[in-house]
Amino acid sequence: MKKWIKQYNQVLIFLSFFLLSVLSLYIVYLQNGHIMIGDDYHFHQNRIEGLAMSLQHGILLPKVSYFFIGGYGYASSLFYPDFYLYFPALLRVFGLSLATSFVLFAIGINLSTFALTYVSGRYMGLTKIKSYLFSLLYTLSIYRLQDFFNRQAIGELLAMGFFPLVLASLYLLKNGKEKKWFLLTVAMTGIGLAHFISLEIVSIFVGLYILLNLKYFLKKEVIIAIVKAAGVTILLLAFYLVPIFEQMSHVTFQVTSSPLTLISDRSYSVGELVSNSFENSVFHASSANIGVILLFGLVIYTAMLFKRNLPNREVVILALLFMFVTTNLFPWQLFDNTPLNTIQFPWRFLSIVTLLLAFLIANDDIGLFKRFPSSQIILIMVIFLGVGLYEKESIDTEGKRILSHHSYDQTNSYYIGAGHEYLPNEVDYSTIKKNKKRKVVYDDSKIEITDVKMNFDSVAFDYRTNDPKKTTVTVPFIYYYGYQAKIVRDGNEKIIPASLNKQNGLVDIQLSKKGSVAISYDTTWAQKISLSISVLTLLVCVIWKIATMCSIELKTKK
Repeated sequence: MKKWIKQYNQVLIFLSFFLLSVLSLYIVYLQNGHIMIGDDYHFHQNRIEGLAMSLQHGILLPKVSYFFIGGYGYASSLFYPDFYLYFPALLRVFGLSLATSFVLFAIGINLSTFALTYVSGRYMGLTKIKSYLFSLLYTLSIYRLQDFFNRQAIGELLAMGFFPLVLASLYLLKNGKEKKWFLLTVAMTGIGLAHFISLEIVSIFVGLYILLNLKYFLKKEVIIAIVKAAGVTILLLAFYLVPIFEQMSHVTFQVTSSPLTLISDRSYSVGELVSNSFENSVFHASSANIGVILLFGLVIYTAMLFKRNLPNREVVILALLFMFVTTNLFPWQLFDNTPLNTIQFPWRFLSIVTLLLAFLIANDDIGLFKRFPSSQIILIMVIFLGVGLYEKESIDTEGKRILSHHSYDQTNSYYIGAGHEYLPNEVDYSTIKKNKKRKVVYDDSKIEITDVKMNFDSVAFDYRTNDPKKTTVTVPFIYYYGYQAKIVRDGNEKIIPASLNKQNGLVDIQLSKKGSVAISYDTTWAQKISLSISVLTLLVCVIWKIATMCSIELKTKK
């Protein structure tokens, strides 16, 4: 039996992760055919549905999702990466319900996080048992469960799956394994494809980790490795980053003109943070926490800082630092009007605290598991008990958020996120919602419009102007840089750029004489070039990795 287990231990580990991925979601997503919804569920539900509809209409790489806002369109696919959402969106295309697609997606997120955390532990030299414990502590941590169940912050949740790989990459670079630099590229790219704010947060962590280990990183080989990792990451993410900066340079969005919140308003007192963590409190606006297991780990390893030869001292210091940053003791008011305000909530740094404490406890620098071998089993049981109790309390305290799978399938395209961040500043969203019946707006004394066709991603009509000057027509799409009008007149075709209506933030076009016109969004040159750069970089990376593997295999045979 032992021989069989040893032979198939990797398969058994994967199967256990799959089982845990399902069971850890059972109470909140599967029990009695109900789903507990979170703060952001409407928005991410609409993102999945919008991507599925785009795919059904043959738009493989959408920038504007026309499912949103009753057809007015919202550039969710431009500002929020869709990469991971293709899985649930394709399930929708194949006929599965939205609820079923989401649940399968959720299981996949759990499974990948379990696996990536386990692999990261192995990269850092943890034994299989310790890596397994690391995976349980991190994937089933209270903060991550809050992200998953109470907030349903899917982007942040996906990004957290790659955090352990970032830690493993830094560990390898610190220990002279600079040839493993590509692992950092994979981790940072994985985060960037999920959630830009998480990329900001983890970049801060990487910078501080390097500063605390400067003597290991101030080596030519390591510096070159970091530069390569950063450079390739930027190139791989160019298809996402460049279009964002392009839009920001042409349009003022509400994310900058009217930010959802000031970061200084969302920090906690130390007492609140400790109390909520000790109680494994269910998430509300002021109760994000790390949970009692990690809290005890923080206390124990903080006390161990006074030990002269404590391994991973910098990890303990960083855990304390990011815990401190979450509180109102940190002068966040100095950063209200800086790029750091885009992080919105200081408690997002608890994701880093969770990662570091999960690693410290699993690594067991204090030798607890050696002295008390049964303590590992006890800890695993406590983790499982904590997950069950947290889910039960979430159900008990948030009963209004429990929907049947059928009710979950009912969408409302007007949910675009609480801050309406990526609407042009000129858009009054309350006015948009009052005018749900979209129509082309024009001065009928200056232009005659006939045969209006409202298609999924375009508006077309015939026109004849009565004014020798150009006449403005407003088309019912939210404006983003890239909209254009294709005019056919006397058998000739002409393409002109659309403009932003300064009064309502919709699409304006200038027309003269007579003809037929179709208005739609077209990818810009910056988008095309950046996509080409990312695809080319990916191909080079794949060819390089295959060539490296073949070279190693040939050397081994010799």
